[in-house]
This record gives sequence, C-alpha cells and structure tokens, in this order.
Amino acid sequence: MSIERHSRARQIELGQSLKGRRKIYLDMRFWIIARDTALGVRTEPVARKLLHHLRRGVASGGLVCPISASVFLELMKQPYSPGRRIGTAQLIDELSLGISMIPSRIVMDTEIHSFLLHAKGGAELYPMQELIWTKVAYVLGDTYPSLAEHSPAEELAVQKSFFDFLWDRSLSDMVKTMGDNMPPSDGFAKLTRETNEKNAEYRDELRSFAQTYDTELRGAIEVAGDVAADVIHRLAEKEAGHELSATPEERANSVNMCRNLLYHTFKRPQTKDMLRCLHIGASIHAAMRWDKDRKFKPNDNYDFEHATAALGYCDAFLTEGPLHNLVTRPQVNLEAVNGCRVFSDVEAANDYVRQLSSAS
Repeated sequence: MSIERHSRARQIELGQSLKGRRKIYLDMRFWIIARDTALGVRTEPVARKLLHHLRRGVASGGLVCPISASVFLELMKQPYSPGRRIGTAQLIDELSLGISMIPSRIVMDTEIHSFLLHAKGGAELYPMQELIWTKVAYVLGDTYPSLAEHSPAEELAVQKSFFDFLWDRSLSDMVKTMGDNMPPSDGFAKLTRETNEKNAEYRDELRSFAQTYDTELRGAIEVAGDVAADVIHRLAEKEAGHELSATPEERANSVNMCRNLLYHTFKRPQTKDMLRCLHIGASIHAAMRWDKDRKFKPNDNYDFEHATAALGYCDAFLTEGPLHNLVTRPQVNLEAVNGCRVFSDVEAANDYVRQLSSAS
C-alpha cells in the first residue's frame, strides 16, 4: 500500500468512526468565548452552560467540534501564552478530539472527483462525509519525508511510521513545538485592498443578485477548472494503468473543457449540492458584492473559509453576527445546502447545543 493509500485509509476509518456524532463548527470568536469560560475569565451563566453542553455532548459520543485550516491559522496569530494560544489549543483538543477538515482545495478536489464519477455513471465508493476528515497534524495537508537514498520499501516504511506518529499528535503538542513563532503574513491586506478597488470599479455593472452570483461562480470555476483537469488526468491514468503525459496544448484544452462543463452543469439545481464548495464560496462573495456599501476586510478571508467548511459539512455553525446575517439572507439561504444551522447569539447557540447533547 502506497503512502497515499495509507493516508486515505486512515481518513476513511476516521470518517466512519464519526458517523454518530453531530458536527458543531466554532469560528474563532466562539473558540475564544469557550476558552475564556474554561479558564474562568468569562463567568456569565449562558457561556458556562454552552461550554458545559459542548463538553457533555463530546464526552457522551454525540458531538464533535472539528477545526479547519482557517481555525488553525487564526490560532497561530494569538499570543503564545496559557491564556491565549496554548489555552485555546488545549480546549480545541478536548472538543475536537483532534479532528480537522482536510484543506479546502482538497475538499473541492474530492467533490469534483465524486461529481465526475457520478456523471459517468460510476459507483461512489464512499460518501463525502467519510472522505473529508483528518487529524489536526494534517490540517494544512499531508506531509511525509522523502528518502531517495533508501530503497523504496525502506522509504515507504519510514513514511508510514512518520505519518502514524503525527496522526496521534495533539494540537497542543504542535503549538508547543512551534513555540513563540508567529506565522508569516497571510497577504490578505493586499488582496483585500485590490478586491475593494475592483469592486468599486465594477459596482455599477451589477444589476441583480443573480447576475452577481453568476459572475462570482465564473471566477471560482476559473480555479476549479485546473482542479477538475487534474482529477480527469488521474482517472485516465487509473484506467490506462500507467502514467500519462499531456502537452501544454492538451492541458489547456482540458482545463477549458472542464471550466465549461462545470459552469453549464450549474444550470441543474442538484449541482449546488454536489459541488458545495463552489456554490457556497460564490454565494458568499456575491452577497458581499451585492451589498455595494460593504467593504471586504482582511479577516473576511478566514470567515469565508469557516463558513464554507461549516455550511458544507457540519450540523451547526457558531459565528459572528455579520456573517450569520450574510449567509442566511433569503436570496442566499446557505443553511439549505446541508441543513446546517447558523447561530451568532450565545444563548441561541446554547439552546441548540443543549438539545443535541441531551439527545446523545
């Protein structure tokens, strides 16, 4: 078994073990509320009740609070202290059980792979819910050493041992290993400034929300076309039984074909369910642009990643008020994609989590 197949097998095993648990996604605002409550910094009864019900639901086997790359990256921006980064990591370990969603680009890849198999009439071996979970050490993607100086068998043995070692590492261990190092700039300030400039330039061309959504969907598909071309290439290699190479022209044609296929297939309502990342991402950006007086902020990039992860594959999303309002607007209605409930009020979130934890 290759290291890639070994990794996939561990992920599928993990996904299957989570079938009975409802997924509650906390954005960084709610992780901070829960952390400060656990440390005794916050003492209001409703916050204490929410933390109690989250803990009870996780301990009883009914709930889990997975993280994503966005949560991890925002965590690493916190000061390295027991009351901030270290304390947050310890609570995440407790409530997430060390579970993370795979990186968003790989989620998109997996969705497109499943979609193309379905379009061909092929059988899907595993549902998406069994393919998108991993452990926190791999929150940014799989990693394993390359040992070219060793035999293939020796290299594979080391890679599997290394993979399994990290698989069991906690987020707290990772945070302590990294120490007081701050991550490099995410570049979102520059990206946000450029986005706001472009939106201001083209704002008068937006005539309806539907048109705005279509524009954002086309932009998202520009990226997804490359992902889909990679998926098709892998499927072709699997069918041929050996590696295939494509000329630059063939690659460009494949990407363009995939972009056209993805765009036109969105004419069917069921596509929004199968390609959730594309639909949710396009909807959120369209809602932001359609609110012509609202400007993008650098932290919106993290918030949108939170929303895409939660709304696509979790049962509840605990977030900030502005994002709650954005994703639940009638013209957007992203709760309908996966039945994920969205809460920004701590008391409302507590009521919902209490019901789930009591039922588990």
